[in-house]
Amino acid sequence: MSFLYSAIRLFFLALPLFFSIGVSANDAAHEWLMKINNASRTLSYEGVFVYQYGSQLETTRIVHKVTNGSHKERLVSLNGAAREIIRNDREVLCYLPDENSVVVEHRKTEAKSFPTILPARLRGLDDNYEIRLGKQGRVAGRQVQRIIIKPRDAYRYGYQLWADRETGLLLKADLMDSKGKIIEQFMFTHINIGADIPASALEPQSVNKNMVWYRNNGYQARKNSKHRLTATRLPKGFKLSMQTTRKVPMRNKTAEQFVYSDGLAAVSVFIEKREKDAKIGILGPSRMGAVNAFGTHVNGHQVTVVGEVPAKTVALIGNSVVIER
Repeated sequence: MSFLYSAIRLFFLALPLFFSIGVSANDAAHEWLMKINNASRTLSYEGVFVYQYGSQLETTRIVHKVTNGSHKERLVSLNGAAREIIRNDREVLCYLPDENSVVVEHRKTEAKSFPTILPARLRGLDDNYEIRLGKQGRVAGRQVQRIIIKPRDAYRYGYQLWADRETGLLLKADLMDSKGKIIEQFMFTHINIGADIPASALEPQSVNKNMVWYRNNGYQARKNSKHRLTATRLPKGFKLSMQTTRKVPMRNKTAEQFVYSDGLAAVSVFIEKREKDAKIGILGPSRMGAVNAFGTHVNGHQVTVVGEVPAKTVALIGNSVVIER
């Protein structure tokens, strides 16, 4: 997987709600989403999950600890290229022993990763998604409740979520296309919820003193950008939610990033000034797993649109970008 896609992938706070007699099916589905949100922010756990996209299958061990509202997490790849990720409230450290390097990224507050994949606020999702309960089942030996999130148009993907009935923790998640085909899937094969996790279990094991460190000095929110970007065509519900400037690790370049979101799906538009004799960036459509990208040149700049959305969504936005100084 290229660094661009890895960076995107590296790129929910609700009170627990309890069921009451007579609640509607739609309300019940929303309450389960809130329960998933709460569980991901309050529970400590350790386990193993698989991530499948296309013919690729990755297995990861995860250790997640919550102490006084502060989160720390360690992920270790169990197949493929060696990789170890340490995440806390401030940053993400990716240890790559095969490349003898460490990539450090500032952790954005809205960063989402399995099993935390929902936004902090769920208000407004019904405008673009139909949300309902499915059947109960079992995942990793535990009883689960299925929640179905179906898009109301073809510009976003759908989701099927399986939440632990006892705690609300998300144990399985499918991303679905408009035909109901699974594009990618996360699923725990083993999970221990409420585990007593020692501090040593959260420390990296693959670090050595000779590793080369690549550090991003952080995402800087900007109200006044160098450029004024306008996406003249956006799917219904997508709005500009964030604007930042970032230094790309492993490359001595700076990119501006504009994030458009419908509250669940998100699309990033990256702008880099084109230098003479520089390698040509992505042109046209590109895809890896659920991530679609579309590249184009606008006013002497490389524009790359990336998101876990259908190809037609990134193409629509990319072809409508206007850049002014």
